[in-house]
Amino acid sequence: MSTIPVNETAAADPTSVLAAARSAVADALFDLEQAWRNPRPEAVVAAARRHLAAAENWADARREGA
Repeated sequence: MSTIPVNETAAADPTSVLAAARSAVADALFDLEQAWRNPRPEAVVAAARRHLAAAENWADARREGA
């Protein structure tokens, strides 16, 4: 199940949900790249976990038909 927030009063546009998920992946990857440049192990691991979670949400959104 995707964790992208959706306004429940209006039907979600599938393309906007997918675009939001893709944007979250790009943002998380950017954070990971920034953490890697000044490597502190805990910061890199946290950024990698955020990236993985965002990628899973994007995959879920795609499976749900968005």
